[in-house]
Amino acid sequence: MKRFSYLLIIVWMSLTASAVSNQGSMRVDNLKFHRLDGTLLVSADFVLDSLDLPSNRQFYLTPVVTDGAGAAVVELPSVLVNGRNMHYAWLRGTLADSGNHTDLYKEVRRLNGTPQSVAYSASTPILPWMMDDAASIAVMVDTCGCGNAYGRAMLPPLPLNLNPAPRMRLTYITPEVTELPVTIHEGKARVQFEVDRTELHAVPYRCRNGQQIDNRAQLKVIDDSVTYALSDPNVEIAAINVCGYASPESPYLHNEYLATNRSRALAEYLGEKYSLPADRCTYSSVPENWGEFREIVEKSPELTPAQRADLLELIDRPTYGASDFDAKERELKTSPKFASLYRSTILPKWFPLLRATKFAISTRLRPMSDEKLAEVIRTTPELMTLNQMFRVARLYPEGSPEFDNVIATALKFYPADPVANLNAAIAAIHSGDLDRAALCLSRSGNSPEAENARGVLAVHERDFDAARRHFDAAASLPEAQKNKALLD
Repeated sequence: MKRFSYLLIIVWMSLTASAVSNQGSMRVDNLKFHRLDGTLLVSADFVLDSLDLPSNRQFYLTPVVTDGAGAAVVELPSVLVNGRNMHYAWLRGTLADSGNHTDLYKEVRRLNGTPQSVAYSASTPILPWMMDDAASIAVMVDTCGCGNAYGRAMLPPLPLNLNPAPRMRLTYITPEVTELPVTIHEGKARVQFEVDRTELHAVPYRCRNGQQIDNRAQLKVIDDSVTYALSDPNVEIAAINVCGYASPESPYLHNEYLATNRSRALAEYLGEKYSLPADRCTYSSVPENWGEFREIVEKSPELTPAQRADLLELIDRPTYGASDFDAKERELKTSPKFASLYRSTILPKWFPLLRATKFAISTRLRPMSDEKLAEVIRTTPELMTLNQMFRVARLYPEGSPEFDNVIATALKFYPADPVANLNAAIAAIHSGDLDRAALCLSRSGNSPEAENARGVLAVHERDFDAARRHFDAAASLPEAQKNKALLD
């Protein structure tokens, strides 16, 4: 219910003369209006205390409900205030009827010089347009009873605000705690091992056969990648995965043993160097690197078209177990089509390239406070979970620019997430962007909170039947029950 007071200076104007005289003031106190079921109830006190009304003068006071654009207007019953002579003429029925104020609430005679007020109350059915934001109520003062613009004045309109949507409650959802997003940095190193051995040598080492192994440069490749991955001081290593590849010579099962244990040796070395627990430094292996062998064959300019076709046919031959891989290797060594090429090129030049270690360094945000996360979201929001973003949003008042900006950022990085869409829809409803709210709600799932938000949006759009259906669907949510009570 709204209560307002207005002061109006009554100025009598003649259409045939230019003289204007000020006759005092009239006040409208306690202008009140509210909904009751489908009816708009209006009441007011028209205070005439300061008005000096000439005997032959009169005016009408008419509350008016309008859509704000003038396309729809409802005039409530009028109060007719008469001077002494006009009052008696009205009682005798000799007062000319202008035809513009046939719906009369009350006629009163102004008793000049005495306190006087008129208590007013009236009602009108609530029409759909009265629920619009622009709908308003005002009091029209018609000083000639003719409805002519020269003889009327309108008090400033007051918004009706009959639509309960702005008072309805919406519920943000706190996203579930999930694993942090990881950034993966991949690389390749060619760490050497002694023949038929799995021990990793991080410093220069001379083998039993006289071979010199120096892995410092290749281990630095991995170290440089770790340094780059940790260039952001807010991140830490989430995991390092090592995958060792062996070339196809020797029996498959032996290669599997070597590749697996060499990968494990490198993973253990890296875990110890960077102080990582075992579960964050993992390893795997590919016993025979036929995939990269195929890439070499496809691109090598040293092959004739026939050699390339024959080698690709051999490489692509289906395998079902270790014996099939061993049969391929045996054919490479002994077949007249491949034997010479195997000895001159494949074994000495290409197979060493297949003995490599691929590594993937995964980084993620370090544990930090919500205030610190508020700094991260301005620079690298892609490193944050949806839950962390919402925690940052909660640092600000709901509806503030900072809060809405975080909610929008969350939707940008999690565009398909129902919770991100729901929270963005609620922010849009609060800001009045109903089109955006509808779009986000179409991707918000069917949680009670989403159904409640759809109900509030429907109230904004004056689709009250749809609103009740959505509030019923969200009946387990206390806010939805209160919203439906507001609507009813």
